[in-house]
Amino acid sequence: MNLQSKIAAILLFVLGMITYEGCDSLIYEDMSDCPQGVYVKFYSKTPCDVDSLYPVDIKDLRIYVFDANDVFVTEYAVTNVTLSKNYEYYIPIEPHGLYSFVAWSGINERYTMKPLQPGKTTKDEALLQLKRSAEIAENLEGTELYMGTSPSVLLPDPQEYGSYYAHTAVNMLELTNRVQVIVEGFAHPEDYMVYLSIRNGDYTVKGNIFPGGNLKYYPSEISYEDNLLTANFTTLKLETGFDDWLYLQTKSGETVFYQEDFLGTILMQNPEINLNCDHDFVIRFKVKEDEGTYVVVGVWVNDWQIHTYPTGVDTDL
Repeated sequence: MNLQSKIAAILLFVLGMITYEGCDSLIYEDMSDCPQGVYVKFYSKTPCDVDSLYPVDIKDLRIYVFDANDVFVTEYAVTNVTLSKNYEYYIPIEPHGLYSFVAWSGINERYTMKPLQPGKTTKDEALLQLKRSAEIAENLEGTELYMGTSPSVLLPDPQEYGSYYAHTAVNMLELTNRVQVIVEGFAHPEDYMVYLSIRNGDYTVKGNIFPGGNLKYYPSEISYEDNLLTANFTTLKLETGFDDWLYLQTKSGETVFYQEDFLGTILMQNPEINLNCDHDFVIRFKVKEDEGTYVVVGVWVNDWQIHTYPTGVDTDL
């Protein structure tokens, strides 16, 4: 290499260093255009988990950016996601300030989405609604819905600090639940049905159930085998105060022999159940014929007996 080529190579190297480090050095007086952003991690950790988990069910992300006043700024849609301790999604931010993030996963054609308005929509406003036909909700079998929020992160003034890249994390928690109801004791179980209804189909941006939503009956997969009635439901978030009911009745609807608050009198009577951690429930009813009708004589949730009734009959399953 001759002297001229060496000088040219040195100049190119120095120019490259200036271009790469200019926003973090004293070379430029005006650093207001220096890039800034946030690297966001995603994980799942309930109050019952010891370590962070990375659910394989999360394959897509809708990430919503909010400013210091919890007002919507912009959103990102990410596909082909595989969570891990090394997975991060980079979000460029401008201007500097305090920001936080809300993420959802699993939103599909079963939901109606409300578009968010930059500079107007807040985290407390409506985001999505589970579709329904009449009072019957869309079937969620085989789907999972997750959402999470991040702590706020501060991006300083680039004029003073130059380029700055913050890091934060979103705890993605599952909102879907799988409920199996098994009824033993009917002489003809095919003559009976199980219904589950809750007003939990509408959600704010930050994942709260939106108050005043419509009552929805969740569709079930019903089977009648070995003299058992088995009904499988997939529901959204289970939380008290949203008019949740479980019914056992004849198919004709003429006789309702069991109607109780689903959460308060069934799920939450099991001390092993934590609705913040558990999403799979098996509820077993034992019924007995009494004077021409059926009565419930025992209820079990995840193999824990929560109710027996003074009928004078054996309630052991």
